[in-house]
Amino acid sequence: MLIVETILKPDQFGGIGLFSATLLPKGALIWIHNPIVDIAVTPEQYETLPRTFQALLDKHAYPRDLDVDDGVLEYNADNARFMNHSSQPNTYQDDHCRIFTARDIQPGEELTCDYLSFDPRCDLSWVKELSPNVGASRG
Repeated sequence: MLIVETILKPDQFGGIGLFSATLLPKGALIWIHNPIVDIAVTPEQYETLPRTFQALLDKHAYPRDLDVDDGVLEYNADNARFMNHSSQPNTYQDDHCRIFTARDIQPGEELTCDYLSFDPRCDLSWVKELSPNVGASRG
């Protein structure tokens, strides 16, 4: 669950991105797990869902626990699901599955993460990257 103010807007590739609404200093905690917002979906539950919702999970969900290969997906029901991948992300995840800023993040700057840090089997063949956070103001 996001615990900082963010906005959604078009990213540099024409998709949707998650952007900071405020200045976030390096080391700021921005996301914590909350089972009400971060929903676990078992393989059995997935199979009972309409194909349209399965497609949503296919795009936005990720393995709940890398240490337990039980097929359970986690779906962020808040705007955290719009955080895009970067090979040079400006956030990182600690050992307690909390997400922090890796450096100061300016207002209006896109928040990015490394998908491989929580889903090493993620197919990144579709990812487009120019340079990290193109167009972000620097302070």
